[in-house]
Amino acid sequence: MPELFRAAKAATMIPGAPVIHDAAIVVHQGIIREVGTHADLAPAFSGTTTDLGDVTLAPGLVNAHSHLELAHLRGVCPSGRGFVTWVEDLLAQPIFDLDPDLLDAALDELKRTGTVMVGDIATRFAKRMAGELEASGLFFRVFTEAIGEALPKKTFIPAGDFRNGALSVAGHSLYTTHVDVLRAAKAEASARNLPFSLHLAEHDDEVAIMAGEPSAFLDLLQARGRLLDFAPPKKRPVQQAADLRLLDPTTLAVHCVKVTDRDIETVRDSGATICLCPRSNEYIGVGRAPWEKWLASGTPLCLGTDSLASNTDLDLWNEAAYLKEHFNGELGLEDLLATITRTPANILGAGGELGTLEPGKRAAFSIVPQKISECYQ
Repeated sequence: MPELFRAAKAATMIPGAPVIHDAAIVVHQGIIREVGTHADLAPAFSGTTTDLGDVTLAPGLVNAHSHLELAHLRGVCPSGRGFVTWVEDLLAQPIFDLDPDLLDAALDELKRTGTVMVGDIATRFAKRMAGELEASGLFFRVFTEAIGEALPKKTFIPAGDFRNGALSVAGHSLYTTHVDVLRAAKAEASARNLPFSLHLAEHDDEVAIMAGEPSAFLDLLQARGRLLDFAPPKKRPVQQAADLRLLDPTTLAVHCVKVTDRDIETVRDSGATICLCPRSNEYIGVGRAPWEKWLASGTPLCLGTDSLASNTDLDLWNEAAYLKEHFNGELGLEDLLATITRTPANILGAGGELGTLEPGKRAAFSIVPQKISECYQ
């Protein structure tokens, strides 16, 4: 039977569309059938009505970057002491001893706080993570992380048939993943018409490593037998990514903290999407991305929570509230909501089903919390 949901307001996130007051959304069999005002839709409606009260509806949230394999490390790693200290502590943890109960708790937290889709990075258990996300009812893209110097014998992307998502591939970073591996990973994602993800320009040591300058992180990696033959390209990270042809409209570049104005122009011109992880960057102590310049550039922006080893929770509303609170200048409601709805849905390849409230899309809603809505009253 059709159901009509009534709310004080609805931010449909259809580009340029105003917020609907006294909103109504008609849903049937899990699909949005009509969106408009209650006065327009109610007279002809026959079915069940649910009045949600004095709230603002938004599309279900899309977390563009997480590491659910680290769900068992909440609160374990130190905060605010820099990237090298954070990594040293992370590597001392049982990284791959994932606790099923803690993973379930993380998945429940995502759903409870309005998230309907996740872009997840899997270093070791990609197929398992996809299965867990499928069983949870969340939509997903799980990125198998390409790392190291050896090309896989067959494919980066495990076989799998899922209703609510797909497996793809990500490059770990420009310095921990050989250039041939990065090119091959990007080529496979492109050949399958899938998004590609890459940690990019996250911290000062990355910039130093790429430039061939002294780096405590490079020393740490080489002491562990890694990057012994690394040849620095002597370029900034963004320029290296561009020269390797890793940046295009299907690329999700994550973090992008240590960037210049020229870097921003390069990413914008490539058509790539940026995923900001503000609270993770603050937690680790790598600095703050130039959010204002990224927004002003017109580069598509989205938000991710990163891992529970580098964040306090997986609540995207908390990520958005942090961004709004610390943003210098005007950050409009549509621009803010786009970072957690429409833009990540599009880059993850789910824009046809999620990201906006309009007929034909999935009936996946979230409610804008007061800490966000009161900023725009």
